[in-house]
Amino acid sequence: MKIALVGKFGEGDILTGPERMARELFYALKNKKVQVVFIEYFFSGYNKSNLYKKLFGKELLENVFVVRLGIFPLLLFLIREKFEIIHIVNLQRFILFIFFFKSFFNSKLTATLHGFLRLELPQKNSWIKRYFIDLWIEKLIILKCKLLVFPSQLLFNTFNKYYNIAKRKYVIIPNGISEIFKSQNINFPLIEKSLRIIFYNGFIEATRERLKELIKSLEKVNYKIELYVIGEKGKAISSINLDIVYIGQLSHRELFNFLSDKHFVIKSGAFDTFSIFVAECMLAGVIPIVNQNVGISEFIQHEVNGFLYNNSDSDDLSKLLNKIFERNYDLELISNNAKNIYAKLNWNSITENYIESFKSISN
Repeated sequence: MKIALVGKFGEGDILTGPERMARELFYALKNKKVQVVFIEYFFSGYNKSNLYKKLFGKELLENVFVVRLGIFPLLLFLIREKFEIIHIVNLQRFILFIFFFKSFFNSKLTATLHGFLRLELPQKNSWIKRYFIDLWIEKLIILKCKLLVFPSQLLFNTFNKYYNIAKRKYVIIPNGISEIFKSQNINFPLIEKSLRIIFYNGFIEATRERLKELIKSLEKVNYKIELYVIGEKGKAISSINLDIVYIGQLSHRELFNFLSDKHFVIKSGAFDTFSIFVAECMLAGVIPIVNQNVGISEFIQHEVNGFLYNNSDSDDLSKLLNKIFERNYDLELISNNAKNIYAKLNWNSITENYIESFKSISN
């Protein structure tokens, strides 16, 4: 089976969740001796990107198994190589040309969907930023792809309300967790004066909007909290019970080291289709606190390997944190149970699911 993964591979070590998933899937397929190539584009913001390269450029990376191509070399490459499967690993605008010339490839198109743009894209400056292109591509993916991969039941249910997707056309495969977070056995840190909580203030604007709401909830807690906000830099802020420390974006290795003395990772009420970040924190022994708007909640049992709170009740989160601080739970046991998520979300198992799904449509 000859497979092309198409999307954004990314530059450097600081990646979005969909970029991280794309890399991990590529390497996992290579480890299983699958004939796979990763194809990406000369994205704006890349060091060597310019108009000429966006149209005609070609650059070989990762021992020629990762190729960065302009639009015309991309189309010629797909026609020449005759891939059985072209799998869209994350939604990028250059993919539109693949749909335009689909009839020339004689390949089956598949895709992993990481979010529902109809809900997630901001309305502000939508025409200026050409978000209509992203929505168009999302719809083409639903209509034209042979197989759709959703990382959570939550995301599939959201899409299915709008598109009524046939059962034979989709599969639910969660995102995997990088093995680096399993490489050391971190013990749950002692809670002394305060709870140390992590919040990922990431690349999605809807997530960033929820930080203010989270702070309001944390200020209702009767005990001291240290909130570490990953994703942007800023000055530390202190109030009566809440200290806020802003941390910039972290690489995989930096994040792993950062997690070693933290107690909890928290997700706000923003819709999140899976959250690789929370899953990686769990593998390091950091206890998740999430609500049902987050796809990773499908892997969390309340008071067993994490905590679930009711997002519709504005006081539920603060009540839960007060209970935690009052030592009503065996947190070391819950932390150890959280680490067991690797049994379900290791890339070896996830990749086997992808391979079986590809085989099911290649026959």
